[in-house]
Amino acid sequence: MNEYLYDMNSKLKKRLIWFAGVLVLLIALLFGVNFKLKSKLKAGLQNLSDSIKVDYKDVSLNILTGHLNIKESTVTVYGKTTDSINLKVDFQDLSVSGVSYWSYLVNNKIAVDEIVLSKPQVTYFHNDLVEKSSYNNSFKSSLKQDIEIGSIQVKDGELRMYKASNDSLLLKTEAIQCDIKNLLVVKDTGEPKLSYEGFDVKTGDLFYAMNSFENLRLKTLSLNPEAAKFRAITLNTKYTKEALSTTTNVERDHYGLSIDSLEIAQPKFGFEPDTLFHFKTPLATIHHADFKVFRNKLLPDDMSYKPLYSKALRDLNFKLGIDVFKMRNSSINYIEKVKPDSKGGELAFSELNATIKNIGNIYSGKTAMDIKAVFMKNTPLKVEWDFNINNKNDAFVFKSEIGNLQAEDLNQFTEPNLNVKFKGEFNTMFFTIDGNENSSLTDLKVNYQDFDVIVLKDNGKEKNKLLSAVLNVFISKHSKDNHDVFRYGSSKPVERDKTKSVFNFVWLSLRAALLEAITGNGEKQE
Repeated sequence: MNEYLYDMNSKLKKRLIWFAGVLVLLIALLFGVNFKLKSKLKAGLQNLSDSIKVDYKDVSLNILTGHLNIKESTVTVYGKTTDSINLKVDFQDLSVSGVSYWSYLVNNKIAVDEIVLSKPQVTYFHNDLVEKSSYNNSFKSSLKQDIEIGSIQVKDGELRMYKASNDSLLLKTEAIQCDIKNLLVVKDTGEPKLSYEGFDVKTGDLFYAMNSFENLRLKTLSLNPEAAKFRAITLNTKYTKEALSTTTNVERDHYGLSIDSLEIAQPKFGFEPDTLFHFKTPLATIHHADFKVFRNKLLPDDMSYKPLYSKALRDLNFKLGIDVFKMRNSSINYIEKVKPDSKGGELAFSELNATIKNIGNIYSGKTAMDIKAVFMKNTPLKVEWDFNINNKNDAFVFKSEIGNLQAEDLNQFTEPNLNVKFKGEFNTMFFTIDGNENSSLTDLKVNYQDFDVIVLKDNGKEKNKLLSAVLNVFISKHSKDNHDVFRYGSSKPVERDKTKSVFNFVWLSLRAALLEAITGNGEKQE
C-alpha cells in the first residue's frame, strides 16, 4: 500500500514538475517573444522613413492583451526634398488596446478595439505648392491592409496650422475632444473606402485665417451626426478701415460680423468617389447675426466679374445642399464713403428674418428666399426672390413690398454720398424685377405725398436752388391725396454692369422704375 502511494506521489510529482517546466518555458517564450516584438517595434519606430522621425520616453507592449502604450512621444515628418518640417505631433500618451493578431494573420486586416491619444499637439505647415493629390497618392500607396478600429479617442488635443512660406498662423483650435466609433478603411484598387458608425467632436476657441484680409473666430464647436453647433462666431477684417485702404489697390469691403450661434441639423459630409467634397443638411439656422460693412468708394473700383448668385452656386467646386436656411433676429448696417471729408452714407436693416430654400447645386427646383426686415429703423420691408441654378441665362424674379418710409430717413445715405436730400413720405411701394445675367425689366407702383428733392452744392451743405427747382418741375409731389391711388412705373431694359454686385443691379433696376413713376404720367386708381 505504501509502495502504491509512493508511486502515485512520485508520478504526480513528476507531472507537476513537467507542467511547471512547460509553464516556465511558455512564460520564458512569451517574455522572449514580447521582448523581441518590443525591440522590433522600437527599431521600426526609429526606421519608419528617411522623412519621419519618432522620439519617445517609453514603450510598453503586452502581446497577451494586445495592448501597446507609447509615452511622451514626438512624431516629426519632414519634406522629401527639403529638411523643413511638414508635420509635428506631440502627445503625452498613445494607448492601443485589443489588437487582434488573428485578424492580421488570417484575414490580412489590422483590427484594434481602441486607440486613445492623450493631449496630442498637432502642428502642420501648409505648403501651397504641394498638391492635395500627392497626399492622397501617398496614403493609397501606404495602405496595405484593411483597417478596423472600434474607437478612436482624442483627449484635450490642440491643432495649429501655419503657412509654410512665412510661418503665419492659418488655423488654431484648443481643447479638442473627439470620439469616432467603428472606423473602417477598406483597401481598394481605386480609392480606399472609409466608413464609420458615429462621431462626437468638441473644441474650445477656434481661429481661422480665411484669407489675407479676414479672420474667423468662434468660442465653441460641437459636431455629431445629429447636429453641428457653433457658438460666438466673429468674422472681422484684420485691418482698421484706414489701414485697409492702404493695403489694397482697389475697393474692398471692411467687415465686422458677429453671430450668437449657428446650428446645422443632421450634417452629412465627406468625399465622393471622384474625391469631390459634399455637404448636405435639411436645416441650418443662424441666430442673432450683426453684420457691419464699410465700403470706401474713394479707391478704384474692383473691375473683376461679379456672378449672380445662381451662377456662383452652379459653379461651386464641391456639392452643396442646404434644404432650408433660416436667419433669425439679425441686422445689417452698410456704410459707403464717397467723399474724403465725410464718414459715409448709411443704410440699415434690423429685425431681419429670412427663410431660404434649396441653397446649393444639387437641386432641380428653384432657390427661393422669403425675407422680412425693418429698413432704416421704421419701415417694414418684405422681399421674395427666386432663381433656378440650372437656368444658364441666370433668370431671377425679385419682388418687394416697402411700407411707410419717411423720405428724410434716406438722407443719411444720399446727402453725404449723392449731394441730394429728400422730403416727403412714401406710404407704400411695390416692385417686381424680372432679370437675368444681362438685363432687367421692372414694374413698380408707389403711393407717396409731399415729395420734394433738394440738390446740394458741392460742399454738401448749401441748397442748389436752380437745380432743385428744375428737377422738381418734372416730379409729381403726390400720387394723390387718396392713399388708394398709386403712380406706376415700368422701366426700359436696364443693362447689368457685371463688375458690380447683385445689389447694385437691383438698385439700378428699382431706380429706373421709380423715376418713371414719379416723373411720368402713371397715376391709376386701384
